[in-house]
Amino acid sequence: MKQIRKRLTYANVMSSLAVFLILGGATAFAATKIGSNEIKADAILTGKIKKEAVTTAKIRKNAVTGAKANEASFGQVPSAAFALNAETASPRAYAKVLASTAGGGIDESKAKGITDQSVAFVGGSVYCFELGFTPKSVQATVEWIGGGTNTFAQASVGKYESCPAGSDATVRTTDNAGAGLGSISFYVSFDG
Repeated sequence: MKQIRKRLTYANVMSSLAVFLILGGATAFAATKIGSNEIKADAILTGKIKKEAVTTAKIRKNAVTGAKANEASFGQVPSAAFALNAETASPRAYAKVLASTAGGGIDESKAKGITDQSVAFVGGSVYCFELGFTPKSVQATVEWIGGGTNTFAQASVGKYESCPAGSDATVRTTDNAGAGLGSISFYVSFDG
């Protein structure tokens, strides 16, 4: 212990303290002064980043955009099974259905997946559709030319009580008071 005290001079203590401060200060200085532009590309790998260290708040605005995404890595969206792109996005079945008073049936030049045999007319204003698939949705629109004002086409997925067995959807044509009309043509489309 006495030997240490002999060597413990003011100069030795100050020089040791100076070395300690220089080394510690340089490290602290480097830690606060190294910016992202001073890090080499690919120097920090995904495996080196602490889990959940990168949050949404820490990502620079517009750093991640759709243009930078690799779309091939996303796979196909499940609900887009029938629409692979905008050109093929169309209903599974559709038709122009002719008024029952005009002979009924469909206009084959304006139909896909529906034939005259697919449509049954019952009850004066109800059209029943047997499609061969279960539709997820149906939409019907009155043909306004020749349909008159205040006419409607009401569509429903499923079998209406007076429809034949095997019917998958129903359209009813009415006036604004709810009275059935068999005198108007309409367009119908099905997704499924």
